[in-house]
Amino acid sequence: MATNPLDLLDAMGKRGRQAFEKLTERVSLPAGHTLFRQGAPPEAMYLVMAGSLGVYVHGPSHERQLLALIEAGETVGEMAVISSTPRSATVIAIRDCVLLKLSKAHFDQLQKREPELIAGLNRILVHRLRQVARGKGMRLEPKTAAILPATQEIESTPIARKLAEFIRADGKTVLILGPEHANRPSGWFTEQEAAHDHLFLCSDHSSKDWIRLCARQADRIMVVARANDPVVTELPGDVLRQRADHQLLDLVLIHETPGAVPQQTDRWLELMPVNRHFHIRDEEIKDWKRLARVISGRAVGVVLSGGGARAYAHIGALKAITEYGLDIDFLGGASMGGIIAASMAMGWDVDRLASGVRHAFVKSKPLSDLTLPLVGLVKGRKVERLLAEHFGQLQIPDLWLPFYCVSSNLSDGSLYVHKTGAVRDALRASIALPGVLPPKIIGDDVLVDGAVINNLPVDVMRGLHRGPIIAVDVTRDRALSPEMLALTHQSSWLKRLKNPPIIPILMRAGTVSSDVEIEKQARNADLLIAPHLGDIDIRDWSAFEKAVTIGYEHTAETLDKSLSSLHRARRVRLE
Repeated sequence: MATNPLDLLDAMGKRGRQAFEKLTERVSLPAGHTLFRQGAPPEAMYLVMAGSLGVYVHGPSHERQLLALIEAGETVGEMAVISSTPRSATVIAIRDCVLLKLSKAHFDQLQKREPELIAGLNRILVHRLRQVARGKGMRLEPKTAAILPATQEIESTPIARKLAEFIRADGKTVLILGPEHANRPSGWFTEQEAAHDHLFLCSDHSSKDWIRLCARQADRIMVVARANDPVVTELPGDVLRQRADHQLLDLVLIHETPGAVPQQTDRWLELMPVNRHFHIRDEEIKDWKRLARVISGRAVGVVLSGGGARAYAHIGALKAITEYGLDIDFLGGASMGGIIAASMAMGWDVDRLASGVRHAFVKSKPLSDLTLPLVGLVKGRKVERLLAEHFGQLQIPDLWLPFYCVSSNLSDGSLYVHKTGAVRDALRASIALPGVLPPKIIGDDVLVDGAVINNLPVDVMRGLHRGPIIAVDVTRDRALSPEMLALTHQSSWLKRLKNPPIIPILMRAGTVSSDVEIEKQARNADLLIAPHLGDIDIRDWSAFEKAVTIGYEHTAETLDKSLSSLHRARRVRLE
């Protein structure tokens, strides 16, 4: 086990530790209680002795989003104390916690007397700032997870052993604990957690007390169910809700029938307030490896921007990423990038993806059903037909890989994140560029193209996992130039009627306000891929091969420069 770079006591000398312990106050904070709220004055900093804390901020859709975990040995609140600024986040106890509280007055006193304390804090701050500079936050995937069966017919221990096998293959240590350890004191569990990379707490339904102990000692709960079983759970509802409130509740659906496809996953999501869910084919090793990567914080997320026909370049980028040996575990996107991401999330390989997109878009000219522009320049029926042919009645939760796309909510001006509902409805909303396609109505919300607010939604992906994120942005080059407009004016009136120049103007005008947001989102990614597509018109649906080739070559070049050593080690931890 490596020394935790965020452990303050390890960073201080003996004298500094003695002074710190003398001036601190021991505080107990029960699970679910708030330590401090975002915007509050910095009255103290804290050192976690036992338990864990969750750091929360407001997410892209104004929901509470888990930003980081603070574990035993780490500090929290020191940045605001040092800078004398309001709290930048809300901190809540995930498990029962024991803290050492150092008031701001005592901190100021120590600052003058004990330089070792400040030196230790400075090392911690530098480490965290370096993470932020790389677009990374603090640790999000917890070390201790409870693997609990939805019903008594399921055994969780064999599942834990299977996952542990793949995690150990990566050089990590895993300890699996069962009900025989129910009488151990809480300090013993803390010691085991400190001594191992991962701790799995497994239970059946014979001991309700052990299930609750698992929930108290673990940060993340993973509920395991068989996909074909009745949609029921015998786990305590309050335990599930508590972890869901902390955004640390996962559902693992095991598919035991070869060739089975996910169906009616939304019924499971209605039953349990899970934050994430994963489909695992029992006999598919790659699925188990994916779940092991998620647990160990090495899962790879890919976010694809919108960009009209330029989004064909995403196919080339995905081809290069997969040929490079990087497994894609989470997918998200905006507008046309969302369509390509959803296609891969269906379980298609890149060749089938390329074939499907070529068939659906290259020859169809999806924006050619012009109409009297009362709501949009085109009717949108051709687009809806293409989406129906491509995705049918498929629901987002039934995709093999976790997926989301975004649209812009005209009703309240917020970003709308699609994680449930029909895939084709979500994508129809995500590509509804104002003035071109009519808005999509879902419930009480009027939704248009996600690119209006956020054309590269990396922050949404950050809320799903803390592994590396690759962002592919196809909007870097000028999407509209005087030369392009001049060419359209010089063309015949019939050609202009078939391809009105107002369409690229509206497409660019509808996304220009998100350019600053794109830069912000790009900095939040671990790796940015931005192919040069300047001479490809965003409505040139025939430029398939050219855009795919550019996307492939640029991505391969970027990976050669940035990830070659990591690829050789079969790792993608971008530290």
